[in-house]
Amino acid sequence: MKGLKSNTLADAFSWFCNQIASKYDSHEARSVAGIVFEHCFQVTSLQLITQKDQRLTESDIVALYKIIKTLLRDVPVQHITGKGHFRYLTLDVNESVLIPRPETEELVQWILDDSKALPVKNNKLKIWDIGTGSGVIALSLARELPSSEVWASDISADALDVAKKNAATNLCQVTFIHHNVLMDEVPATDFDVLVSNPPYIRESEKALMKNNVLNYEPNLALFVPDHDHLLFYRAIGLIAGKALKPGGKLYVEINEALGSETIELFLSLGFKNVEIRKDIFGKDRFAKAWEFQPQ
Repeated sequence: MKGLKSNTLADAFSWFCNQIASKYDSHEARSVAGIVFEHCFQVTSLQLITQKDQRLTESDIVALYKIIKTLLRDVPVQHITGKGHFRYLTLDVNESVLIPRPETEELVQWILDDSKALPVKNNKLKIWDIGTGSGVIALSLARELPSSEVWASDISADALDVAKKNAATNLCQVTFIHHNVLMDEVPATDFDVLVSNPPYIRESEKALMKNNVLNYEPNLALFVPDHDHLLFYRAIGLIAGKALKPGGKLYVEINEALGSETIELFLSLGFKNVEIRKDIFGKDRFAKAWEFQPQ
């Protein structure tokens, strides 16, 4: 192949990174290449160094070249491997669900940190993940709070199929329900925690999105109309007012530009307290609302 010095693991890795450099910066390219090499050859980042002289076959190089061409068409690497990673979980992903993001891991951690102070009957939290997608939030909480009762809902039957498979693979006990947050009634009450990563990207922000997101991840889970960009937060806030037990809390991921508006909305719905927390990149990314008082 053009530009490939030899068929050693080290040279093939460098060649792969160079071939995708037009789509990724150097750090991203190495990260993507690492995912591909681990998937194709079962080598870790450490083994790429310690086994750098290991030789690949011609068919290995051809397979890598095909993956390069696929990546250059903006297909996410997770759709090539069929896997995404989130905290301690390995998950199946496809075009029916969002690819797990590292920021969302911080939302899960916030809930875990707060869980010690929540009023819990028989040391058991009742949690509902609204719009679960691949199940990343629900499965993480089910695994890391094993005594808890975890529910997960989504409007997409295809997404629920993925989440159910991920629950089975990761040995997580979760109750899944098909639910439209904008239309359906509350399926149960007395939850200690409601959590959601709902659609929050405004239609006018599409121009800022990369093609690998626009073309291969579900728009249903990403975008909201500019004229009503907080519609899901309004619906979730109203549901929380009915579904949370006294002392329960609502956690959501938010649009970085809409922190103040999200606070105002939740306060107007009847929550006494709302807190915004920044993500690892210093952007307003999460909100917590609690002490709901009916209007």
